[in-house]
Amino acid sequence: MESLDKPSALRLIALFTGAVKGMAFYPAEHKAIRQPLMEFYKILTTALGNSNQVSFGIIDGIMFFDDHLFIAPTTAIADMLNRMTEKEISRIVVTSSLRFEELEKFIRIFAFKESDFEATLRQMADNNISSLKLVRKGEENFEKASEVIESSFDGDQVETYNKAISVIRTICRDIERGRIPNSAPLIKVVDQMVGITIKDPWALLGLTMIKDYDNYTFNHCVNVGVLAMALGASLDLDPISVRDLGIAGQLHDIGKTMISKDILNKPGKLSSTEFDEMKRHSELGSKIIREMKGLGPHISSIVLGHHLHYNRSGYPEWASKLPFSQMVDIVAIADTYDAITTLRVYSNSVNPKSALDEMQTLTDTILDGAIVKRFVEMMGNYPVGTLVRLDSNEVAIVYRPNPLDEDAPLVRILFDADGRRLSSPQEQALIEADGTHYARIVAVVDPLLKSIDIGQLVTNGEC
Repeated sequence: MESLDKPSALRLIALFTGAVKGMAFYPAEHKAIRQPLMEFYKILTTALGNSNQVSFGIIDGIMFFDDHLFIAPTTAIADMLNRMTEKEISRIVVTSSLRFEELEKFIRIFAFKESDFEATLRQMADNNISSLKLVRKGEENFEKASEVIESSFDGDQVETYNKAISVIRTICRDIERGRIPNSAPLIKVVDQMVGITIKDPWALLGLTMIKDYDNYTFNHCVNVGVLAMALGASLDLDPISVRDLGIAGQLHDIGKTMISKDILNKPGKLSSTEFDEMKRHSELGSKIIREMKGLGPHISSIVLGHHLHYNRSGYPEWASKLPFSQMVDIVAIADTYDAITTLRVYSNSVNPKSALDEMQTLTDTILDGAIVKRFVEMMGNYPVGTLVRLDSNEVAIVYRPNPLDEDAPLVRILFDADGRRLSSPQEQALIEADGTHYARIVAVVDPLLKSIDIGQLVTNGEC
């Protein structure tokens, strides 16, 4: 049972923002403060009557309350986002022991703009506020959806994937500190990935469905590298080329570390000036790679051209006449797919099946049509890592395509017909060797919103 419906959750955030703003102008007992605060407490008490705790905050620039996400920011949400960002707060957790006096004190503390995260915590401790907890930006951990996916993949594959995330994080931090990154760790982890991909092109693909919204750039870069390698392998490219695709894919967005965080994290649409600044990331990334030892100039070229588009109508415009290899178009396709299937502040996520359909509308203009066709064939109607509902009401994750029937991939069942999580995934062919069907796919279950409890969604029939 959800703690609040979406309109009530939105009202709650508006009341919170109103009370915080009012604290700057009126004493706590003034009706401009008291009325929204009392209504806020009443709604919050209702929510806590349905759950032991509730939380609200930011996932990658998007406001949420428990399972609800608010994609289009209202004035109240935009103000809340700004205040939480200034204080480096990613989430506020409220427990059922909350008293009105605690809430009133917390609003007063939160309203003080000059207080950073540490100062806010100290003031909460001094005022004996124990029913509200703060989670610092970068220390959030929405694991529910990723646990569902990771439990279905080989431990070595998950370890390699996580190692790649760590390597990209280190590279980005080195750049931010003005250092030239060391390419050796990246080359080492990509070599491990190449070995896995050449042996089994689908082995790592499912892990690209893990979307870490608190570390979007690192997660996205690794996903693009994995997708590009798998696509390269399916096109029968040699291992060296597959390796170069992995390196270029994982480095394609490192230029964003040189772009202002205000632009990268802006919740609304970028202005033309801001977008022009954002477009510089491919050139900046290319320049960084040229300074890194151990990487050839072709890696820098791929990063420079990954937003040029197949018809070269993209950016940077000055590079449109330069010669680029097919690898640029491969990385562009991988980048597009991962971006479409990821929830961002400026767009909703699209399930993998719909993403492939959307990409086919971009062929021969934005994307190379021939390579997109191969990508779609490689991914199948239900790409590896897609959560699906069967007509048996079981929920499963796709772990292998079926070349004989794209609508009947091999799956691992995670939840039974009653919505209960199985103790271990059950491998199942949807169509048997004699042609009989175990079950048919009836819907795609979205695992991308990491603040959502997939088990609860399945039980409630909301997926």
